[in-house]
Amino acid sequence: MAKRLLTQPELMAWENKARRWFVLGLVGVVTGVFGVGLITLHMSYAMLKKTEVMQEAVQRVMRDARVAEVLGKPLQLGWAVTGQIEDMPEQGTAQFDFSVLGSKGRAKVTLRADKSPTGQWRYLLLEVKPMGGAVISCADGASGKRGADED
Repeated sequence: MAKRLLTQPELMAWENKARRWFVLGLVGVVTGVFGVGLITLHMSYAMLKKTEVMQEAVQRVMRDARVAEVLGKPLQLGWAVTGQIEDMPEQGTAQFDFSVLGSKGRAKVTLRADKSPTGQWRYLLLEVKPMGGAVISCADGASGKRGADED
């Protein structure tokens, strides 16, 4: 049985259908890739936020009256957390950057900490940097604010 060739209108209709399915498939693949990336990013942020050193740092910042005065209440932790942690039983280091939001504004928080052989985290640097304001230190042995132009 011989196959007949498609006429011009039939060929054009077939190409339109094929093109439509190709575009839909491509959109689906791109959406899937971005979705997996977003889920992975969210999981990594959540893992960093659950570390002991991060939770203690967030509590220190949230309890500090100077931070509440500058940023306003209620204070909330921002979505993104960047940095790294090396946490072993008798030693460790942590370096994080995250944001804190309040009713009056937002601030970037920089955290640097070392873990002692006893397992306690020592906060070498825990600075809250409000937009256009003075830097507030919440680290171990911190004594207060620095000017906005000091870094």
